[in-house]
Amino acid sequence: MGYNPNQMRDYAIEFMIILGFLGGIALGIEIGYGYFSISILSLGLLFIFHRYKNKSIHKIYKSKIKEQWGKEHKEKRDFKNIEKLFRFQLEREGNSFHIDDITWQDLNMDSVFSKIDHTKSLPGMQYLYYILRSPSFDKDILEKRNRVISLLLNHKDISQKLQFPLYLLGKDEGKDIFNYFRNGIKVDTTYSYIYKFFSYLPLLLIVMLIINRPKAILMLIIFIGFNTWLYNLNKKKIYEEMETFIYLGKLLRCAQRIVDEDMEGIDIDQDRLRDLLKRVEKVRKNIRKLSFSESAGSEKEIFVHYYNMLLLREPKIFYKTVDLLNRYREDFYEIYLLIGKIDAFISVASYRDGLKYYTEPNLVEEKTKFHIKAEEVYHPLIDEPVPYSFELNNTGALVTGSNASGKSTFLRTIGINSIFSQTLYLALAKSFSSSYFKLLTSIGTTDNIVEGDSYFMAEAKSLKRILDILDPNQPVLCILDEIFRGTNTAERISAAKEALNYMIERNCCVVAATHDLELTNLVNERYRNYHFREIIEEKDIKFDYILRDGPCTTRNAIAILKYLGYPEELYGKAMASAENYIAGNVL
Repeated sequence: MGYNPNQMRDYAIEFMIILGFLGGIALGIEIGYGYFSISILSLGLLFIFHRYKNKSIHKIYKSKIKEQWGKEHKEKRDFKNIEKLFRFQLEREGNSFHIDDITWQDLNMDSVFSKIDHTKSLPGMQYLYYILRSPSFDKDILEKRNRVISLLLNHKDISQKLQFPLYLLGKDEGKDIFNYFRNGIKVDTTYSYIYKFFSYLPLLLIVMLIINRPKAILMLIIFIGFNTWLYNLNKKKIYEEMETFIYLGKLLRCAQRIVDEDMEGIDIDQDRLRDLLKRVEKVRKNIRKLSFSESAGSEKEIFVHYYNMLLLREPKIFYKTVDLLNRYREDFYEIYLLIGKIDAFISVASYRDGLKYYTEPNLVEEKTKFHIKAEEVYHPLIDEPVPYSFELNNTGALVTGSNASGKSTFLRTIGINSIFSQTLYLALAKSFSSSYFKLLTSIGTTDNIVEGDSYFMAEAKSLKRILDILDPNQPVLCILDEIFRGTNTAERISAAKEALNYMIERNCCVVAATHDLELTNLVNERYRNYHFREIIEEKDIKFDYILRDGPCTTRNAIAILKYLGYPEELYGKAMASAENYIAGNVL
């Protein structure tokens, strides 16, 4: 989790203490019982040293948390793991609207998520992802979420205190936790009494040392070997469940640290978390017996491991607690969600603090009409973005311009800020007003080799899913890039015209980019025209990425060929053919 600059020194000190512990046992057996005091002293020193080391490491963690506030967290992310909470909630929520996979991919939302993700724990990372894929249509929910995030932003000291237990919980463990949430722990506890019986034998044999030392030592060695074998046999059988079991213990310690913090009036469901901790107190007591250290990666875990192995401690506690874990499975899931929500909200607060500017959106509930109005809205992944200002009042938009001029970035800017508005209650703009939308896109369509779909077929299917969701009583925001580009010109323009008109007449705000300038004159009058422009000079091509009113009036695609050094003859004939085509003559 964190780097300990004195790691080698710590290893050396612990090695010496463990030698003292083992030496005390050896001397006590061979010479006299008084030497066992060396082992007792060594254990005391080990405890004191670990307290000192943990304080030092925690100081490093807290310093890192403070340093990272408001900054992008560049780390490797496993999105198959991150999306597990979202997929699990989909199973529970059924048909409620979510950002679908095509839209998420079209908008490069994995990269956007990575920009926003300032979380410290796995539940937080997963909950933030879940929020971004679950737009809300309830103003009360969004405003409450915004109030909490704003308070966390205004009280950075509290937020950073809360991030410490979340940082200890971490992102590296708990990857199989949803197997437990979904199915419980399925382990046969029939023979658990065997582990209980053999766990006490080494202790009884230690007492026998007083009566017959040689026989007791021999029997002790035999039973230690047997328990070691039994422990490892059991470990193989229930390893995955044991990992879940231990992770739930870390989850409970994190929750306890959170409820112990003074929140100064910030409502982050501390009372509910406190109630849930009381409900699972029996489980918590058993789990406490498993781990002596709250520090991830503590070297003392080696000692704990051997202690558990010799006395079969883990298997005993595990079997004792399986039924309790299954009984309180929903409570543990709610604890997981609450911790995730707290971490996600703090993450958004940290992200907001690093932005140049943002605004709280004005979201309006409209049934049979729609609007979007933005002033200087920008894309979150561009370091020096050129902002856009536009207004669509019950109208759609056609965006024209050459490749690389900025059309796709503009489309994605609208889509991403629509998601931000209905999830994080923020827009990357000076001002942003919008209807509540169901958002769907068709931007990055490609051939589907697996299903045998051509480019056109894949695009047609992508658009069909949008048509199927149109609702006269719920505005849909549809973002398209080069509609039907996988077929010939005549059919493409005809089909695009009819599809665009069909959608705008059915309560759908369509924002579409196209190279087909003919569409700007063919579609419904409810479409506004915008365009991007580039300047081609003798030896250079420049894009200013400024959104301009009206359709594109320049034709620079063939001029780009000249800029790239195409043969003069090819360039000249292409320009002449283009003039003939525009004039209505056959090429």
